[in-house]
Order: sequence, then structure tokens, then C-alpha cells
Amino acid sequence: MNHIVPPSLLFDFQLSIPRCADPSPKTIGRLLSMPAGSQLFIPAAMNDLPRFADVSVAWNPDGLAVVISVKGKPMNPTGTSRDIKRSDVTLLWIDTRPAGNVHRATEYCHHFACLPVDEHQDNQPAVVVQPIAQQRTTRIDSSAKHIRTRTHLEKGGYDLEVWIPGTQLHGFREITEIGRIGFYCVVQDSNLGEQPLTLDDNFPTGYDPSMWVHLELTS
Repeated sequence: MNHIVPPSLLFDFQLSIPRCADPSPKTIGRLLSMPAGSQLFIPAAMNDLPRFADVSVAWNPDGLAVVISVKGKPMNPTGTSRDIKRSDVTLLWIDTRPAGNVHRATEYCHHFACLPVDEHQDNQPAVVVQPIAQQRTTRIDSSAKHIRTRTHLEKGGYDLEVWIPGTQLHGFREITEIGRIGFYCVVQDSNLGEQPLTLDDNFPTGYDPSMWVHLELTS
């Protein structure tokens, strides 16, 4: 069904995310222990858009944990950090000072492309720090080498774990007092299409932080 106004646009979504432990120091097994309540509601489902991935987010004062679980995929993920548009990838946008009425990305906004596999890194997961169109300025140069990732291949899909240290997010040091972040994501799959968190690419979600959801940080 085609909607003149997508149903999800009629709501101001504020979702709660729980506090989590630091990532595991082990090099095998699960990187992150995601607590109950970390799986996000996907507003895009209200707009009859594809739904093939679960997105879980948790936090602690040291960083942000994100897990993408893709189901129903007929092939293993593929991709290359040299061609994000043709890769299986999750695009993340994070704002550590969400205001709700600012339409251009500020120095507190960040954008990451997270690949479950990168053929230029022996098919290991990878993160690429991306620019945001029309961003006013940046305060820190986020470095992908400090972001930890782990991919778990499963029949019909995969889990991608991402740990973003607070040092890679300008303004994260004060996040406990602020109590919320702006967040948006798009899961891009070579077999299943694109699953946005809320709206499709007819809307400026990739550079307008007023269209991102607010994640309330709970303890």
C-alpha cells in the first residue's frame, strides 16, 4: 500500500535502551552481552517497508553496543569497504546532542558504515567512517580501528556485533547526564533490499538529525 504520508511520520519515537556490560576481552565467541529490552521497535514496519533484520542497541558510559541480526538471507553476506553501495552493510547515524529541531548535522553527529564481511580484509567485518552531507563541522576524527566488530554467520543470515567506544563519539563523555542520543540506521542487503529504521530514502534521513529517533538511556 502506498501512503501519501507514511504512518511512522505521524509519531515522535522515543525508544528506551538498557545499560550493558563492556565488550568481552575474548577473541572468540560473542563480543557483546545484550540485555533484555535492547531490541528496538522498527517504525518502518508501519509503512509496509521490508523487515528482515532486528536491531538491538545498549549503552554504558564507555560506549555504545549495536547488534544487527539479519534473517531470511539466501546467501552469505558479501561486501567491500571500497564499494559501500554494493555491499551488505548497516549504516548507522548517532547524535550525542539530539535537539529534535536541528536539520543539519552538528559536530555531535557521526556516521558509520558497518560491514559484516569485507573482502579487502580477508572477509572479516569492517567499519568505515563516513561523512554526513551538509554537516556544519566535526570535532574529532573517529577512527574505525578503535571500533570492535564481530560477525557470526548462521543459516539464512548473520549477526553483526559493533562496539563503538565513547572516545569515538564527540560529546559521549557527558552522555550519562544528558540521558539520550539521536539514532538512525539502514540495513542494506544485496538479496533482501533496504530496511530503514523509519522512513525510506524519499526523506532526508541520511543528513537531517531531526528525523532520527531518540534513544532514552536507562540503567
